[in-house]
Formats: sequence, C-alpha cells, structure tokens
Amino acid sequence: MDGSEYPFARLYASVLAALFITLAAVWRVQRAAQGVAPDSSQGRTARRLAWAYAAGALVWWGYAAYTGYGRFLTDAALAQLMSTDTLVSLTLFIGAIAWGAALMLQLVLKLLRNEQQGGSRSRR
Repeated sequence: MDGSEYPFARLYASVLAALFITLAAVWRVQRAAQGVAPDSSQGRTARRLAWAYAAGALVWWGYAAYTGYGRFLTDAALAQLMSTDTLVSLTLFIGAIAWGAALMLQLVLKLLRNEQQGGSRSRR
C-alpha cells in the first residue's frame, strides 16, 4: 500500500491524535476539580472552571484543526504532499497548548483545594 488509496488517512490520524491529547488534558482537569469538596463554594467554582476549560479546550482544538488542517482537506493531492513531520508537529502544537492551559488551571484548583482544607496557614 503506497498511500494513494487513502490520501487522507495520515491527516485524519493526526487530527484524531490531537483530539485525544486534548481530551486527555480535559480529563486531567476534571479529575483535579473532583479533589475539591462539591458542597462548598470552592467546589462550585472548581467545577465551573473545569467545565469552562473543557469547552475552551474543545473550541481550541476545533479552531486549530480547522486552520491547521483545513487547507489540506480540500484536495487529495495536497493531503498526499503534507509531510509526516508537519502532521506530527501540528498535533504536538495543539496538544501542548491544551496541556499548558490544563497545568495552569490545575495550580488554581490546587489553591482552591488548599483554601478549602485549611484556609490560609500562618507563615513563620
């Protein structure tokens, strides 16, 4: 198989890999939000932040997939000319932005959890 029968296969695999990486970041944020007790005001804030992040991450994936891959979906010849390195780089770029935002939000969720557990502790 030389790839001429399925010209979009590598492109679709790259888009799905970017989606998988983005969904893994969303899952990680949702798990971090579960660490805050749900009946407190911090818990409500944590859940809202986690769902807002989920929506934002999926919008980011859609935007990046449309702008990054969109021009190659119009023509099979363009899809075949796209190198594997470009596909991998685009996938990693989309995932890196999603994971960077996830890690920053996890720090905020950790602060909410610490505030809920003991408030601000005295510094010595």
